[in-house]
Amino acid sequence: MNIATIALRIENRYDDGVEVETTAVVTVPLPLPAEDTSERTDWEYEHIFPLTGTGQESGDAWYDVEITHSTAPELTGLTFEFGY
Repeated sequence: MNIATIALRIENRYDDGVEVETTAVVTVPLPLPAEDTSERTDWEYEHIFPLTGTGQESGDAWYDVEITHSTAPELTGLTFEFGY
């Protein structure tokens, strides 16, 4: 399995107006090509989405995530949106 270490910038926004920016560095398997959208979506929810959130348990939230650096250069700059 091919893997990459990625650095993420995560913007957490909550419906009560709270905004929190966090960062993470993790190692993930490389995703399948973007053309396979269902597999790519599964990869995003399995490997990126769990890194969002700040422990706030009530209210709606949305998360914007950017890969700011990666050992696989083709991943650098990818962005993801989760939530409401």
